[in-house]
Amino acid sequence: MFVNTQAVTTDWSIGEEVLSAFCEADTRLVPENIYQWETRIGEFHSIEECEPHWAGIARSRINGSLLEFPIGLGWRRKKAVRYQAEIRHSQTTVHGRWLGGGLSVYAAPHKTLDWLPVFRRACNAMTSTFGLLHYFTPVEDTGRPGTGEGYFSGGIIPSKDMPDRIPNIGWATFLGGEFAKGVPAGQIAEAGFAVETVGDGYLVRITDNINDVADNYPRFSKQRAELKKLFPGDFFLVKDEPISA
Repeated sequence: MFVNTQAVTTDWSIGEEVLSAFCEADTRLVPENIYQWETRIGEFHSIEECEPHWAGIARSRINGSLLEFPIGLGWRRKKAVRYQAEIRHSQTTVHGRWLGGGLSVYAAPHKTLDWLPVFRRACNAMTSTFGLLHYFTPVEDTGRPGTGEGYFSGGIIPSKDMPDRIPNIGWATFLGGEFAKGVPAGQIAEAGFAVETVGDGYLVRITDNINDVADNYPRFSKQRAELKKLFPGDFFLVKDEPISA
């Protein structure tokens, strides 16, 4: 799961809502331990106790100047459902450029867990521009860095030397901000795909179950190709479906 945003992310109200999305969706998603970078802070006891760690300040001296930047919070669990999540805060770079932030979640496949409520709530809380909830199979998880496929598997929007476009559409995709203007919501619904308004954007889903991606990838791939035909021709970086075995 990836949730990208251009909004400020350091405010604790956002952290509280994002963590609540995990804790309230399913008891199997309640974090076990919290981290900053790879350093374990301790066991997770409550959402409230995470507030001091949500946006800690790091300091670094570059070319004689002291630079301060926010450190994102990470949380993990290994029991029942194995996953790790981390916030990368939006911030101003040393060159004065605004750099958007995001939430990244890597999870082991699970047949009975529904990640959609967490994804929906996180996209809304973070005022997302682009969010991706997808089951990456070996067929897709081979993108080279700097390619459309690579941006897709990394769940990010190109920021340098490429047009500001969505890499590809996943099992569930959130399109907000300027991207929401290109969403043909009516046509998507008429074609039989799930589409709903979330905040200032749209959450589009290809099938009812994320495990459909792995259970029958050729069928999923065909459905995705049909959905992408409804969007403007230059909306996605990845034009063709990968060849599946």
